[in-house]
Amino acid sequence: MAALIKVGSTELPAPYKYRVLLQDIDSENTRRTELGVLNRERVRDGVYKIEVAWKVTKAQLKTITDAIKPAKFSVTFFDPTTSTKPTRDMYSGDRIGELISLEDSENPDESLWELSTSLIEY
Repeated sequence: MAALIKVGSTELPAPYKYRVLLQDIDSENTRRTELGVLNRERVRDGVYKIEVAWKVTKAQLKTITDAIKPAKFSVTFFDPTTSTKPTRDMYSGDRIGELISLEDSENPDESLWELSTSLIEY
């Protein structure tokens, strides 16, 4: 089965949380009047943001963090709003790493980690 998310040529492990958002970007001129009427100036629609989290081993953690480290990278992903697999240039928002399990402090390679981030379209 093809990976849900691929960064460049790297297929990422299956996430346990995965949410795709399509956002609009408005200009700084967008605002409400005193009567509450919206004067909107949309400059771009359909900008992707993927909120994703993995529970992975230390080795898988490194694969993911290495793939999302560059300032800009290509992401191919499943879009549940269209049932397609688009490819977009993205960057990673804040990355949060959390230790879930460390069975043996002498062998940290056996640890289990949670990594979460947002992949945001350029």
